[in-house]
This record gives sequence, C-alpha cells and structure tokens, in this order.
Amino acid sequence: MLISAVEAFAMTDEGQGSVAATSGLARRLCALALLAASGGLLASACASNESSLFIRMRMAPTEDCTVACGPGEEFMTEDSVDAAFNLSHSATLLVGNQIVQRGDSDVLRTETSRVQLYEAEVRVADLAGNPVTEGYVVPITGLVDPGTGDDPGYNCTQVLLIDGATMDSLGRRSAELGRRDIEVVATVVVRGRTLGGQEVETAEWSYPVRVCFDCSPCVTHPENCCTGSTEKVCQELDEIERTCSGRRGPIDCRDLGTTCEAYKARRL
Repeated sequence: MLISAVEAFAMTDEGQGSVAATSGLARRLCALALLAASGGLLASACASNESSLFIRMRMAPTEDCTVACGPGEEFMTEDSVDAAFNLSHSATLLVGNQIVQRGDSDVLRTETSRVQLYEAEVRVADLAGNPVTEGYVVPITGLVDPGTGDDPGYNCTQVLLIDGATMDSLGRRSAELGRRDIEVVATVVVRGRTLGGQEVETAEWSYPVRVCFDCSPCVTHPENCCTGSTEKVCQELDEIERTCSGRRGPIDCRDLGTTCEAYKARRL
C-alpha cells in the first residue's frame, strides 16, 4: 500500500511529535496551491476576449453602390477620399462571431451567443503612427449570429472611419501641399454584447485611407441647374456616373446643390 511522505514521517519517532505541525503545514500548502490555482482561473476569466469577435474586411460597393455582405463577396484594401466633396467618410465592415451556438429547442433553451454590436472606437494616425486627431467613439448597429461548427457567423456594420474634424484637418493639409494625397491609417475596435450579457470586442483592425483636396473632376452645369432648377434644359443634361464611397470619380454639381467652385470654397 502506498503512503504519503507526510504519513511516513509521522510513523517515525521523530515524526510522532511533529505530526500535528506537519499536518498543519500540509494544509496550509494545499490552501496556498488552491488559492494560486483559483487566482489563475480568475485572471484568465478577466482577460480581454478579442478572439470571439473579429473584423474580417471592408466590403466593396457594387456598381449601384450597394453592398453585398458575406465572406465570399468583393472587398477593398484601401480607400481614396476627396475632402473637398466629402464631409466625413464611412465604410461597411464585415464582422465575424466565433462564439459557438448555445440554443437548444428540445429543452427550450434560447440562443444567447448572438452578438449585438453597439459601438466602434476609431483612431486615425499617419504612416509613422502619429495621431492626426483625437480618437473617437461612434455608435454602430448590427446583430451577428453565432458560428456553426468551424464556420463563424457574419454580418456587416457601417463605421465612421474619418469624422468631420479629421477630414477637415486632412483636407487643409492636402490643399497646402498642392492637392497631394495624405496617407493615413484608421484603426478600429468594434464592441458588442451577447444576448446572454457578455461583453466582447474585436482586436484592433487597421485600414489605409488616402485623403486629398480637390483631386476629383467636378462637372459644373449652368448655375441654375446646379442649384436644382427643373427647367427642361436642366432635365436633359446627361447623368454623371455615380461615384461610390471609398473611390474617387467625377462629381456632379447637381448633387452638391451649388457650383463646384462655390462648394469647394465653403470647405476651405
């Protein structure tokens, strides 16, 4: 029969007088071990969960500037924005949820692993990592279903990558540099809450954006047409192909409500 070292020591003459002290020491050592183990578990439980929720990519708009949401759809790797004609800049991001399903209709257990997205934290920095303006938090929306097997659940949400103050700052800098592109990186953290009440957030996701000022062609029609006249001559003007968010292209003064020059003057 196997016996512990403490029991063996207690059987000796020397151990007879020390068994009580030894047993007490053993109990204290066991207590410390349990405390250390539980502390490790608590530390693990309190660690930030950045793997359950993640940002996969920036979705690309289709020809009619709508967005198809899914991991197999087209995506973009860089945005280009003209600050002369854009007050701010938003993008549609694909968010994934790797939390496993917990619902069970057989026992009337509801699904608690869906994630309700509620905010995004955004920081904009230059290529050297220097902040362009202070970071900001913006509300977002979207419900991301849990994964199925090894496949995450997905849904899209629109995030403000460059707010108005940042766009103004970058536009002025580009104008001072003769309309040169200003390259920045928008870093995003998306936060959500499961239907079971668990807070989750993504790891930081970074995306490059080029900002210029007055580097896109702007088509100015007769001024009365630019300001919304319904005269026949204005209605017969050719339509300008629409430019989708994140891409540069021709601007139609009719979309601005004034002439191109008047609109740019307001932005400086």
